[in-house]
Amino acid sequence: MNKEEITSIIENALKSGDKTPGIFDLAKIMAIKAEIQSCTTVNSVLGLIDEHRDLISKAFGLSEDVIEETVQKIRAIEG
Repeated sequence: MNKEEITSIIENALKSGDKTPGIFDLAKIMAIKAEIQSCTTVNSVLGLIDEHRDLISKAFGLSEDVIEETVQKIRAIEG
């Protein structure tokens, strides 16, 4: 698993949002980030994104299309 490439894809998606996480969401977002960084497979990363999809989209102001595009880019890494 190419962690650097996955991190870059996720960071670019989050930057495209129109919000910054609020103080109450920040701790949850940081916990999700730590979980993603400890993942060893693409499927585990995708599972976390799916599990926390609502919080991620709300906290960063992302549309469902952006999240789905991110998931597809990460899936493409695995081939």
